Amino acid sequence: MGALNVYWDGELVGHLEPGPGRDMSFRYATPWLASSQARAISLSLPLREEPFTDTAAGSWFANLLPEGEVRGHVARRLGVSERNDFALLGGIGGDCAGALQLLPGAAPTHREAELAPLPWAELEAKIGAAARPSLLALVLQDRELRLSLAGAQDKLPVHLDGDVLSLPRGAAASTHLLKIAGNDFPDLVQNELFCLTLAREVGLAVPAARMAATKTPVLVVARYDRRVAADGAVHRLHQEDFCQALGLPPDQKYENEGGPPLARLFEVVKRGSLTPLPDRRRLLDWMLFNVVIGNADAHAKDLSLLYEAPDNSLPRLSPFYDLVCTAAYDQLSDRHAQKIGGEYRWRHVMKRHWDRLAVDLDINPRFLRTAGLELCDRVEARAGGIADEIGREHAGRATLDRIVRVVEQRVGRLRADFAK
Repeated sequence: MGALNVYWDGELVGHLEPGPGRDMSFRYATPWLASSQARAISLSLPLREEPFTDTAAGSWFANLLPEGEVRGHVARRLGVSERNDFALLGGIGGDCAGALQLLPGAAPTHREAELAPLPWAELEAKIGAAARPSLLALVLQDRELRLSLAGAQDKLPVHLDGDVLSLPRGAAASTHLLKIAGNDFPDLVQNELFCLTLAREVGLAVPAARMAATKTPVLVVARYDRRVAADGAVHRLHQEDFCQALGLPPDQKYENEGGPPLARLFEVVKRGSLTPLPDRRRLLDWMLFNVVIGNADAHAKDLSLLYEAPDNSLPRLSPFYDLVCTAAYDQLSDRHAQKIGGEYRWRHVMKRHWDRLAVDLDINPRFLRTAGLELCDRVEARAGGIADEIGREHAGRATLDRIVRVVEQRVGRLRADFAK
């Protein structure tokens, strides 16, 4: 496979070429550099004529790909090596997170946009026919479907118009994500719906989410990196996750695996956001909320910068996503993705760790404690009611009850620590 052309909303930005091993080389296109609209695709890949031939380019583009078991399913469907990042991008790089498309030739014109119908009943049949289904792998019936989303959780980018479900082809863009629960984590989609709904009701910015009207539990999440115009046209918005912004590969999303500590995540916002002060407060709420709901898997790839300013030159912190209570599943580690004041394990976190974290984040410890207590009050007031509503309409009652117990225990613990 030759070079892949990188397009930003249909404009040629640069060229990606394979390198030795898992490395890749990226060069901005000369016309793009000469344009008055030129802007960098990442904080870690600034505009310049020289190509990026070190690990920066490979790391940035590798972060666009699925991980874990989903990656294996997709690689087998495409007939390529699971370790071949470039080949995977060539196979499914046509509709990534954000505004970029990675294509072997010219970008499709809007006249070539097509929506391939995917009836809900057909999707359910595909899911039911697979022992360990991957939504993305199940629909890759030919090389023309070019859909890629990062992360280990199974999810499928789709186009939704009302309840009419389609798969985008050519220049067509997806508008929503579909998620299903795997066999290992029962009621995972009800878990995520609860956490997203609770987050929204206590003041965090999150994408709209609902359950599909299907027998199989399917979570439908609106893409925050898409804007639908009045005429129905879908516009892609550029984004990058915090691993990309820091020039880190996807396997360094956890602090204990070489990834960034919380202080470095806050530094990304301070350095790169158009509105650093309010975004730092939003990031603080995100961190506290994940502690309250028992989400130990809130890592650097669960945060993104969204480029939606008029000239796309500076981003803001995106809405929060992939919020789940990992404490509801005994087989998952209780070690947080980043240390809290030097401690990974929730059961050992005490007031001194929170005070140490506040210093690391350049936040007044009293302000952090006040923010935490206010969040606890809002969470406690809504958690039980949300669980009742979701359990009544979408099953998963036992898992939801367990999540509520986790929330209640953590609210009590935080109140005791923060009141001292």
